[in-house]
Amino acid sequence: MKKFLLTAFIGAFISCNAQALEVTVDNQTKATVVMAFSYLDKTSKEWVVDGWYNVKPQKKGIINLDTDNDIYYLYSEFSNGKKLEGGNGSIKLKVQERSFFYKQNDAPSSLNREVSFLRARGNLGKAVIKIK
Repeated sequence: MKKFLLTAFIGAFISCNAQALEVTVDNQTKATVVMAFSYLDKTSKEWVVDGWYNVKPQKKGIINLDTDNDIYYLYSEFSNGKKLEGGNGSIKLKVQERSFFYKQNDAPSSLNREVSFLRARGNLGKAVIKIK
């Protein structure tokens, strides 16, 4: 069974006053990945949950999260049935099949699944997720 490897590392050229957290997803697999994120919203100063973002097989995608905090959480599902979830510092949050956006402390009743989001960290407004 193929194991998915997730690594996050620092971008080389970064701005000290980032307007958003720029997450680059490098999907090196043969499966489409769909991702949901939780982050501290820059405007409301509340933790929000936001999904889904798609990255096609063997492609890169850039996702801008409206936060100036480098800590975020992510959950991923792949078209081949694999998942990227859990780990130290993970949190349980609700998702649904279609796009969603909500405040962590005010989840809509329409959300039908609870999953484990893993904790991740960018650096000065940049993050890279490499999936092999």
